Amino acid sequence: METNNIIAIGAILLGAVLCTSGYKVQKFLITIAWFAIGFTLANVVCSYFELSKEIILIIEIIAGLILGCLGFKLEKLAILIAVAYLVYSTVGTYLTDLDPNIALIAKVVISLIVGGLAVLFIRPILIIASSLYGANLIKLYLPAIISIPTNILTIIIFIFFVGGIIIQFKFN
Repeated sequence: METNNIIAIGAILLGAVLCTSGYKVQKFLITIAWFAIGFTLANVVCSYFELSKEIILIIEIIAGLILGCLGFKLEKLAILIAVAYLVYSTVGTYLTDLDPNIALIAKVVISLIVGGLAVLFIRPILIIASSLYGANLIKLYLPAIISIPTNILTIIIFIFFVGGIIIQFKFN
């Protein structure tokens, strides 16, 4: 099996888990989101320096681990930032027709509003955000495995999104 297909299958499985069990694994997800933020920030900062790829990778992993641990300890702030980050990365794929500056402002505002609401209404917002992000992962990687018309893909993603929300509210 090709490496890209393995990655796509893994992403689809992760998306399905997030759709159906995102709330149950929230602390783990928060830690992962903070790790990703730390890793990404270190990558951006390291790009300004002349360092070897191995040193950059080590710095990225250390920054990710530090922020992952902090995110686990500071759960409320972690929820705000993690949900805002997940919503920001997901909403951007749907705002492609807007002017880039307006899209950026919209993504930031929507992300901060949903992140702030997540702190006030942790359970429903995390259920919705995890289902949305899981459905988005499936949307991004399912076409890499099978050729599927866009309208059918939209229906499948909608079923995963709504079904995930229903499953999580019923069993969490």
